[in-house]
Amino acid sequence: MDLRAANEYGFVNARIRGMKSRFLTVGVYESLLQSSNYDEFIKTLSGTYYGSVMSRSAPGAIPSPDELALILSNDFADISSNLSRTLTGRVQNFAQTYLEFFYSESIKTIIRGLHVGLDDAEILRFSMPTSPADEALFSELVATGSVSKMVDRLPQWDLKVSLLTRFPTYEQYDSTAPLEVAVEEWHLKKLMASLEGFSTSEVDRVVSIVEPRVVLRNTLTGLRAALLHVEPRALELSLIRFPHTESITSKISSATTWRDVFTALEGTKYGTLAGRLSRMFEETEDLTSVELAIEDYIAQKVKRQLTAFPFHLGTIIGFFSLKQYEVRNLRSIAVGVERGEPAEVIRRMIVLW
Repeated sequence: MDLRAANEYGFVNARIRGMKSRFLTVGVYESLLQSSNYDEFIKTLSGTYYGSVMSRSAPGAIPSPDELALILSNDFADISSNLSRTLTGRVQNFAQTYLEFFYSESIKTIIRGLHVGLDDAEILRFSMPTSPADEALFSELVATGSVSKMVDRLPQWDLKVSLLTRFPTYEQYDSTAPLEVAVEEWHLKKLMASLEGFSTSEVDRVVSIVEPRVVLRNTLTGLRAALLHVEPRALELSLIRFPHTESITSKISSATTWRDVFTALEGTKYGTLAGRLSRMFEETEDLTSVELAIEDYIAQKVKRQLTAFPFHLGTIIGFFSLKQYEVRNLRSIAVGVERGEPAEVIRRMIVLW
């Protein structure tokens, strides 16, 4: 089995080891955080791997934080797509399915943009096409001018049906949450289907990353709902359903206070984390701190997938996940520095591993 795994994952593992060396170090992050202004931040960032990325996209110019966010997202999409193309067979199918989160996130962006009436260019600016076909499709969807017409034009029949099923609640609550949950569940279902034929240990590695993301995202949704006194039905429609997390999700859906939300995690593998988060929120009443603590928890779990025996799906999903955190970190630092926020404030907005 080890020989088969080495043959199946050997090449991609070598590629990932090389690309991991480009990850920013804690020292570089500290230099970026200590930038006295945005121009200095860009100058420091130019001394890293991202210098060539920025020069290709904006030669001779200093990209604004919004432009930088788009440059970073496109680079992430290019790297991920190129990496997945070097794979073969079932591993390639899994990687390409996992990377459809770019597509699902873009669909969510388009739904939100059309719902609030943003202009076409503004919506497309924050989409992440990974191919010319996606780029053309996103332009076509945005040009429909409304969420209902956009859903009708989606090429994926199963996604279209899922969204149409949630459309009455979208209209009833005037909220995109039910539609965004439908997109998320569509991708999760496809991801789990792509694991067919893999060993139990391989499936468990992927679930060990996906499951806490769902549980802890639902935890945040439950906390916001409790603090804003959202009605139970609206909360239920805003929670992501995933077979491995159904028991916890059910408890969160019936929570009426923020303490109830954390109580839903007691007695589970997340019990210790829930206790820490509960104390943190009670002391600070800061939901952002809780969210960052959750992201840090997930990042550390992801990092463990890249240690020891490297020939498994965890290496692939681990690299993609940590790369995504790095992009989010740079976006946060860029905005913070540009707004003149102190380093200690920005530091609380990023996740290091």
